[in-house]
Amino acid sequence: MSGRVLRSVEGMTDIPCTHQPSAGVSLLRAVRHGQSTANAAWDVAVAGGAVAMPRDDMQITLTDLGRRQATAVGRWLSALDDGEVPDMVWCSPYLRAEQTWALARRELVAAGRAVPCERVDHRLRDRHRGVLSHLAPATIMERHPEEAAREEREGMLRYRPPDGESFLDVAARLRSAWEDIRLDTAHQRVMVVAHDAVVLFLRQIIEGLPDERILEIAAAGLAGNGSVTTWERDGGDFRLASYDFRGHLTA
Repeated sequence: MSGRVLRSVEGMTDIPCTHQPSAGVSLLRAVRHGQSTANAAWDVAVAGGAVAMPRDDMQITLTDLGRRQATAVGRWLSALDDGEVPDMVWCSPYLRAEQTWALARRELVAAGRAVPCERVDHRLRDRHRGVLSHLAPATIMERHPEEAAREEREGMLRYRPPDGESFLDVAARLRSAWEDIRLDTAHQRVMVVAHDAVVLFLRQIIEGLPDERILEIAAAGLAGNGSVTTWERDGGDFRLASYDFRGHLTA
């Protein structure tokens, strides 16, 4: 695994990786991006308010709260012991994820900590909902009642909106990404910066959870903005150490 992020976002640079072969990945963290303008608009729309929803998913930015959450992630990382700070970061290509990592990275630099290697990977992108992108449930019922009925019939995991992806499609591309992460022998502590769907289906893939358990987790609440989920290697497998940790966001 070599190279930093593939494009410049808030000071990121293209510096080759200099890590030497190691015993492999022993610690994995997944960070959900900070609150985005779409997250804030969605909350208003679901509550029944009138709001203009963004359309270009890749270019959605962080809110002021999201930027504070990303900074809090960076400060939390900066306070960790050397053996827990990531030495490799995989980031979604969506701007809100790249901004989250850029702000967290800034805190590492300010604290004098080593900057991890960085990689943007399209397999870590959020689920694409096609024609239903950023439409609140009430709006879908009004504009696309046939799609609402089809989702009810096919179920959350298997339903694929027109021109979009199902959650099973997300899981399929994440399996490939996880295989690359797991087989990385140059880094020991990897952090993924992405989306709630990515965190959820990494849990399924890494922990071998059945679909029924994934639906239970989703119903109980997805990983929050700026949250951290951690897995630790235990022999040849990885075990969940914490899910949706938000202690660093309390301030």
